[in-house]
Amino acid sequence: MILNERQRKIFEIIKKEKTISNKSLQNKLFISESTLRRDLNDMERQGIIHRTHGHSSLIESSSRESSILVRVQTQVKEKNSIAVKCATLLAKNESYFVDSSSTAGYVLPLLDNLPNVTVITNGLNNAAILTQSPNVRVYLPGGIIYNNTNSVLGIDTVNYIKNFNCNAFIFSCGGISLASGITEASLEQALVKREMLNHSKVHILLVDHTKFDKIFLCKTCEFEDIDYVITDKMPSEAYIEAFKKSGTTLLIA
Repeated sequence: MILNERQRKIFEIIKKEKTISNKSLQNKLFISESTLRRDLNDMERQGIIHRTHGHSSLIESSSRESSILVRVQTQVKEKNSIAVKCATLLAKNESYFVDSSSTAGYVLPLLDNLPNVTVITNGLNNAAILTQSPNVRVYLPGGIIYNNTNSVLGIDTVNYIKNFNCNAFIFSCGGISLASGITEASLEQALVKREMLNHSKVHILLVDHTKFDKIFLCKTCEFEDIDYVITDKMPSEAYIEAFKKSGTTLLIA
């Protein structure tokens, strides 16, 4: 499902305000109470917002992944810049694991310029993007489909990944922190990403500035497991030192 124009306006208002009353939303959009109720019900079903006591807010939880519909519409400029920088590390005739993140999804159209590339991804959205690239061979593992994130996850997914050995793994994360490393809201996501890390030579983390200093429920890996961190803003000196110590190359898009 996708958001209609009115729902996109609602999303932008809630993203800015964090939490807002339904009455305020109604006044800002000049729409009826019943129309707003239908839109909010639809957005709640898609896992985009949380509604309580006449207020609406975006879902933010250390143990729950945000909807793919939220992620593809946030930090768009930053994700595009990060993707362009990432593309400079890629080459023809190579193979890549790509996670289900929206950030990694911005890289995929740039593979059109690279002949004979193979991608294994557990993201339904990302696999669909790749169907438009005739130069790319795409593998989609089996497993359980998680509708909220359009991800394929589970033990069957992990076992399928073991069939491959890729040149690189391109991925994002829920949060990155000095205390806990790279974390995800979902254990299932973390387990799939760990397996992709284990079966690839080079590990490329794509992370916009909003994900720094955030800790989610499940650990994916440490800084030492990452070869490149690509972000859109220079992080604090503490992160720069931590990356140097772990042998991780920091690239600013």
